[in-house]
Amino acid sequence: MKKLDLLIFLCLPSLAIASNSIPTQLTKLASEIIFDGMPDEAAWDEIAPLPLVMNLPVYGNEPTERSEIRIAYDENYLYLSGRLYDSEPDKIADFSYKRDAMAGNTEWFGLILDTYNDKENALAFFTNPNAIRLDVNVFNDGLGDFPLNLDWNTFWDVKTKMNDEGWFAEIRIPFTSLQFQSGEEVTMGVIAWRYIARKNEISVFPDIPPNWGDWSVWRPSQAHEFVLKNLQSKRPFYVAPYIRTGYNENNDLNDAETEYDYGRDQDLEPGLDIKYGLSKNFTLDLTLNTDFAQVEADDQQINLERSALFFPEKRLFFQERAGIFNFSFGSRDFLFYSRRIGLDDDGRPVRMLGGARVVGRAGKWDFGFLNMQTGKSDELNSENFTVLRARKQILNQYSDAGFFFGNRMDFDGNFNTSYGLDASIRFSKKNNDFIDFRWAQTFDSENNDQLFSLAPTRFWISIVRRQFKGFTYATSFSRAGENYDPGIGFQGREDFTRWGHRLSYGWFAPEDSPMQSHNILYRGQALWANDASGRLLTYSPSLTFEMAWKNQWRFNPGIRYNYEYLEEELEFTDDIAVPVGSYDFFQPNINFSSPFSGNLVVMGEISYGSFYDGNRFNIRIEPTLAVSSGLEIGGSYIFNRLSFSERQQEVNLHIARLKALLMFDTKWSINSFIQYNSASKAFGANIRLRFNPAEGNDLFVVFNDDMNFDRFRELPTLPRHNVRSLIVKYTYTFRL
Repeated sequence: MKKLDLLIFLCLPSLAIASNSIPTQLTKLASEIIFDGMPDEAAWDEIAPLPLVMNLPVYGNEPTERSEIRIAYDENYLYLSGRLYDSEPDKIADFSYKRDAMAGNTEWFGLILDTYNDKENALAFFTNPNAIRLDVNVFNDGLGDFPLNLDWNTFWDVKTKMNDEGWFAEIRIPFTSLQFQSGEEVTMGVIAWRYIARKNEISVFPDIPPNWGDWSVWRPSQAHEFVLKNLQSKRPFYVAPYIRTGYNENNDLNDAETEYDYGRDQDLEPGLDIKYGLSKNFTLDLTLNTDFAQVEADDQQINLERSALFFPEKRLFFQERAGIFNFSFGSRDFLFYSRRIGLDDDGRPVRMLGGARVVGRAGKWDFGFLNMQTGKSDELNSENFTVLRARKQILNQYSDAGFFFGNRMDFDGNFNTSYGLDASIRFSKKNNDFIDFRWAQTFDSENNDQLFSLAPTRFWISIVRRQFKGFTYATSFSRAGENYDPGIGFQGREDFTRWGHRLSYGWFAPEDSPMQSHNILYRGQALWANDASGRLLTYSPSLTFEMAWKNQWRFNPGIRYNYEYLEEELEFTDDIAVPVGSYDFFQPNINFSSPFSGNLVVMGEISYGSFYDGNRFNIRIEPTLAVSSGLEIGGSYIFNRLSFSERQQEVNLHIARLKALLMFDTKWSINSFIQYNSASKAFGANIRLRFNPAEGNDLFVVFNDDMNFDRFRELPTLPRHNVRSLIVKYTYTFRL
């Protein structure tokens, strides 16, 4: 349950790391070490351990257990070692063998690296006593709803050992996996910490107050700076061929719409991925006959909002340094949305013939280039996608300005072109205040778009204070024209003018209090029509009181008011729709989560109130149970009851998901995912067996099934299975 795991891990303590304005020389290893998980060589003893401070449960205290964390490097690798002593070694939590498991019921140790020292992007490498690998790409300086990319993976190694003194770890990261600007002096930002699950305790280096809330621990701008002498960037050269085989069964409605025709096909497909260092600072990724058969299925959703549904990107090729291409007008409004490539509007795969990507940094400039070619499908012509992004650091380390260009075209003369300018300026260091500006324009072959017209444009301006403690604020103003159409982007609503606003006040409880923190949060948005009427379409203010306890319980009661004017009928199901008109309604709600350090973690939400001209009751519950290190069971259940008494309409909507992960060790795993959506009356199943002996070497066996629950609701009778497939894929990476 990647989303649930993420939310659990985000509830780790609100850490913030002090930035030291004077860079510190990082130690270069004087002699060889044996990479075996036990850092007991003399070379390690010659390095001073990092000074650690407790952040949780009581900020500023001395850690309750002794930890010796050291960092060093040689010509080829960056090393991190940990002697993680424990006075009760039999209580060390070692749950999970899962790759990229972000769970709170296991010990953790690792570091976060801002390799370009750009104060915005970073790479995180963590492990637990079972030597699992967790690598994460951090973007947007750890700000926003989810500024972590969990699907990013790279080449690195870890080994661990346990004994009656505690547990010990060595992490080794090749410089070929780290992009940076080589030279006589290379400065990188570093954050390192240890987490003890049973005590809910974090020991961290370096140390500043948790002023930015839950994301503070991930913020590259707060990392301590280290200098590496005479470090030359190593050019990566990886060649990863794959072969895929399997079968696919389809049941498609015939042209006369009288019955479903069964079809079955088998295939044997080769493919190739290449990563090559063009220079010290730029890396080229090539892909041929790109395949994403191993990607986990999307979570089913039922749309009860006016905005379009949003699904996150999970495909690995689009993950590395994805933050370079980011150009957003809010949390779910993007000029570039990579899921537009290789998937049609219904989320069905489109054959990807191949493409190339180049990313890198030169001086204070970040560059990204992407070009992909897709094949023809039943719904889409063969298309070419091009994205170019450039961004430069200006004024100070925390400010930048950039340019974006994107193009989508086929061979029949159809095209969609977009370009944009953006800037983010920190104008108050003391209070961490920023002003952000973004402007974009699109041109489409179906519209007669004019260069100096507002119709195909989108702009956004905001002022925000980025912190948790004390008084914070944000206000933004934006507009999307009627012809603004980002063909390679995503927008939830069309043709509107919007004002957004947020006010909050956060504070931390005293040391002797069972509470950790409090936050009073007011936020809202108002959207108007761009036509001559200037009618208010949406107004939705909300008030929330967020409470966190030192024992990790969280409880957030709130209330939300909505005003909605519907210019056209809003349909939720085939039988339920809200007529045109204006509506106002209130919805009280409660969000909660149990301590994530336990084997059973439960998160949930309950709300009840008026809903347009009726009522809505909503409950969401997401439990995860770690049965053992090798077995994790989780799921979620979402229930919505909509009732409109005046129109005598009522419906119960259900989404149920069940996930089970069986892990034999860090190499072998079986992941099963079954879900049911009552709106579509369909079951979905995704079962994946993975053998991953080393990064880049993977064997996947994947079974997918899309089944109809109520086959007799339509004529002709629906098939039992819409689509069913079994796929075997093997990838082997040559490191040249």
